[in-house]
Amino acid sequence: MNKILKYSIILLMVVFAFNACQDDYLTDGGVCESETSLTVYDYLNTNRYHMFDSLIVIIDSLKLKDTINSTGTFFAPNDYNIKLYLDVKTTELKALVGIDTVYSFNSLLKDPALASDFILQYALKDKITLQDDATIAGIEYTNLAGSVITVKKIKTDDEAYYQYTDDPVYFLYYCKEGKEKERCQTTDIVTQNGNGTVLHALNNGHIFNRFTVESGD
Repeated sequence: MNKILKYSIILLMVVFAFNACQDDYLTDGGVCESETSLTVYDYLNTNRYHMFDSLIVIIDSLKLKDTINSTGTFFAPNDYNIKLYLDVKTTELKALVGIDTVYSFNSLLKDPALASDFILQYALKDKITLQDDATIAGIEYTNLAGSVITVKKIKTDDEAYYQYTDDPVYFLYYCKEGKEKERCQTTDIVTQNGNGTVLHALNNGHIFNRFTVESGD
């Protein structure tokens, strides 16, 4: 009985630790190093939570690895974001054809509409960090897909962030023409030991492919 109790406690501790690590990643960038020797592509590809696996497949499909590694800043969408996009496309497809059908990840990869702008809308030639470059008023940039984007920092009023500090806490936002406001949940990861792309990760609620010129959102 003592052995059973012992192993039960160990199992609970492992589960708790795993969930805590997941929560840390999904709410902020606390588990990420601020600087890495890896390129931005390799950093995303080796993410220990496999949060960017779908993104990597799309980048590879479009042969954009070198392009992404040479950008100044990349706002990375994750697998949740791509799944939300697939859900939207499934709803649109059902409404169009009138039958129960699914727009899957393979559907996206085979879609003639899939183009480099699906990825380049998240890339900027300038290096932008929350700490040194973002402003409250916001600064406009043109992403590599040709869309005008505003990058700004917005102060959070969430009391949870002020338990141990009285200093203002800001989040980085990637905005399209003042309409689409997407908060970054991880910011200021500098790749290639400071010589590469600055990486920010978008929040889990963002819907992929919302920052092109054609997007109405």
